Amino acid sequence: MTPITATSTAMENRSPLGRLAVVAWLVGGLLWLIAGLVHDSTGWRFYTSSVLWLIADAVIAFGMVALFTLRPHGSSRVGTGALAIAVLARIAFASGEIVALVQGHDDNPLIPLGALLTALAMTAYGVVVRRRRVIQGNGNWAFLAMGLYPLVVMFPVVAVTGEPASVLIALWGAPTALVGTACASLTAPPLSPAPATPVDR
Repeated sequence: MTPITATSTAMENRSPLGRLAVVAWLVGGLLWLIAGLVHDSTGWRFYTSSVLWLIADAVIAFGMVALFTLRPHGSSRVGTGALAIAVLARIAFASGEIVALVQGHDDNPLIPLGALLTALAMTAYGVVVRRRRVIQGNGNWAFLAMGLYPLVVMFPVVAVTGEPASVLIALWGAPTALVGTACASLTAPPLSPAPATPVDR
């Protein structure tokens, strides 16, 4: 069974909030990817990418808020705190995109602040989820991958070149979308035991 088929099957057994969370993460990751590939510093591509990033942030923030109910972090205070910081970080990033749309460029401190806080918060959150092992398979790494990717890939490039790489920013949409597949398994019903087979005598 492919990951997409598994995700679709699991969603059939999910609460409305669970289904919305899965869709939010998948759509948010896809929009983020498209925005990064479209982005340019000026012209219609700048405004298009800024709008797409703003929508993606709103959708991803919803997915994060849904995690307070789905609770892959269980009763962990570290997980709860990290998730709260991540939500605030996405609000900061979205606010930065609004400022960018108004001023016509994305040179404002809210965008890098939101990106850094999201990376740190989701890394901490990912460690908590990973240690609890409530998600089966590779999905157990999704939250941690979402947090580590900017720290390991995006930020070092900025430190070396002084400029963010749009393609690398766009690719953050991939681990973000993977969180959606991880969420799909959070409330999947347990497998029913196979019926006992009568023993021939």
